[in-house]
Amino acid sequence: MKPVPVADFALLAGAEHLSLYQWNKRIAEHFFCANCGVYTHHRRRRDPGQYSINIECLDDQPMPESASIGWVNGLEHE
Repeated sequence: MKPVPVADFALLAGAEHLSLYQWNKRIAEHFFCANCGVYTHHRRRRDPGQYSINIECLDDQPMPESASIGWVNGLEHE
């Protein structure tokens, strides 16, 4: 799934259940469910004008069969 421009993103429900996590320069905004801890979405550090969204948090949006999760080396991440 491609990142979503901030202007096209609307959180329709559940904002009261979200917790925000930021670190370092506080550019990226990572949102998690305060009840269960699942990652829901984040505002991207490389492009703060975009959100990346956990596809499993969207209604009526099945996980693509071709989806694969790669490894990210956080220590050497740009």
